[in-house]
Amino acid sequence: MEPNPFPDPDLIPVELTGEQTNPDTSSNGEELPPLTAEDARHMGDRLMREGRLEDAFRQYRRAIQQDGNNSSHRVYLGDAYAYADMSAQAIAQYRKARKMNPRDPEPYFALAEIYRRHGRIDAAISHYRKSIQLGADSPFVHFKYAETLALLHRYTEAVESGRNSVNRDPSNSFYRFWLADLLEHIGEIAEAMQEMEIATLLSPEDDYYQMRYGLLCLQNEYPQRALSAFENARALNGANPVYQCLMGDVYLVSGDIEEARVAYRQVEVMDYYDIEELRRARSQARLRINHYPNLAFEG
Repeated sequence: MEPNPFPDPDLIPVELTGEQTNPDTSSNGEELPPLTAEDARHMGDRLMREGRLEDAFRQYRRAIQQDGNNSSHRVYLGDAYAYADMSAQAIAQYRKARKMNPRDPEPYFALAEIYRRHGRIDAAISHYRKSIQLGADSPFVHFKYAETLALLHRYTEAVESGRNSVNRDPSNSFYRFWLADLLEHIGEIAEAMQEMEIATLLSPEDDYYQMRYGLLCLQNEYPQRALSAFENARALNGANPVYQCLMGDVYLVSGDIEEARVAYRQVEVMDYYDIEELRRARSQARLRINHYPNLAFEG
């Protein structure tokens, strides 16, 4: 049996938690000026941004020593440990914060993130759900919950939580795109097309969103909308020959053979990566087209 990567925090040796370290000295031995707990936390944040992890740990521990009743200081220290990939230490801090303030959603969300990182998906889902029940209502929390539910193929719940993230941040194109992708995966093509269209409107500079919208239009039998989307994608990124090929495909399935030939002839080079991208796109759009114009395999 593999060792448990999530030991009981009470069994973690003191030297792993680092709480015995003198917080009044930096890693090079310099004396640090006395600070309030909030000052120490802010200094810890700055040190984290500078990549001085050990010094940041010391400042977060200082905040804990000066204001031991504030569970958020434990969360900040746990976040720093998590960033440094010190999962056991992070879990210990999050659990202590949870014990100090069982109604605070932050430790539950933080634990969910760690559990998911290490493949404990059921535990992650349980902690995401608890954080939401306790009031963590940000679109990001709902998105992470939805994303994790999808890993277990719990698609109905994932769609509901994905919609929650969209409703809480309707101008975020990525949440729209992610929801559209999930809806397409479960066969809800009409709703997926609607969400993807909004994503393209919110991020008009994203050629990939345009392509995905075009593919959904083809699945919903709107070839003219698909053609317009592929034209937009090509205008945004003319270096990608896949968009030109897809324009030819639309003409071909619409019965306009001459226009299809014209479109295909404009494709200059396609390498292995382009071929694979085109194959996946045609599969998504359920196009039964197998030819690849003007091949010039490279690499």
